[in-house]
Amino acid sequence: MKNLAVGWERQGYSFRMMRAILVLCLFVVLPGCAPRGAISYLPLPLLGDEQLQRVYVATNRNLREGGPLEIVDQEFGGKRNPELAFGRVDVSIPFGHELGQIEWPLDEFHLDPTAVFLTRDGEIFGSEKRFMRALAQETSPRKKELLLFVHGYNTNNAEAVYRLAQLAHDYEVSVPVVAFSWPSAAKTGAYVYDRDSVIFSRDGFEHMLESLTGNGWTVTVIAHSMGTQLVMETFRQMSIAGKTNVLRKLGGVALISPDIDEDVFLQQSRRIAHFPQPFLLMVSTRDRALEVSAWLTGKPTRLGSIKSTDELKDLPIDVIDLSDFRGGDRGGHTTAFSAPAAIEMLRDLDERF
Repeated sequence: MKNLAVGWERQGYSFRMMRAILVLCLFVVLPGCAPRGAISYLPLPLLGDEQLQRVYVATNRNLREGGPLEIVDQEFGGKRNPELAFGRVDVSIPFGHELGQIEWPLDEFHLDPTAVFLTRDGEIFGSEKRFMRALAQETSPRKKELLLFVHGYNTNNAEAVYRLAQLAHDYEVSVPVVAFSWPSAAKTGAYVYDRDSVIFSRDGFEHMLESLTGNGWTVTVIAHSMGTQLVMETFRQMSIAGKTNVLRKLGGVALISPDIDEDVFLQQSRRIAHFPQPFLLMVSTRDRALEVSAWLTGKPTRLGSIKSTDELKDLPIDVIDLSDFRGGDRGGHTTAFSAPAAIEMLRDLDERF
């Protein structure tokens, strides 16, 4: 290794340059480097045996002008907005859908509803009150339950919405589903920007939890990757502010492939006075995306790729190891969403949905 370093120095390269090149190479192998998902719109009515999945959206991304479906447009963007916007999207799931997959259209000329995911309808709600009223119409007042999904790093708005549509369909979720779409830049080189966006989004996410539970909803939170950092930071600040009554009203939490430093997670946990129950961590030792994240942060592992749970044993959480499940994405970062065997196993854990 010493000789290799000397050779690089002689060619005018510094260790800093080596690091930058390695980072670029590692990012290239991540699943997020595939062609980006975007909304394809085919107006109602349904044309065949496709199934319609409604996704509600709460977001602090900046809206573009141009009509109601801009709530899900890929160019909705990573710019940050201190105010929340609300909408809904109706996504059709093709009859030939494969468990764990999002069948994206190849282009705007291949919009076959029997083969690909398509947006069929949608609207922007002019106020939070209208958003809450629409949610209330989806279920019985005596059983107001919903699922709130928080996406991860390098995710555009279309990908967040379609992922939740796929998740809700494959897990046979029978309650309304809401995507909290925070302003990820949706670029592989914008890891730090996305981490800052998580910090920026804490107040907005806190407001959503307060508003939903205050309107009588029992909320189950599912977060993926960097989105788990947003959830934990928000729980921490709410607990410090004495808002544990909101945390007690949650119906459960699942942190999937959490992109959090283990020491940070433990420190966050010490300030959370009440952990919603059940509280699940889903981890995998073969998560390549978290390997890159760990390397960037100078630690051997991230929380979602830990090999031992000894440090977590005193916390009121359950850890589910997905390392042995194959299928889904090659990088092992979306196993809980994309590996059919994992979906079938996890679906059986909770019959509420």
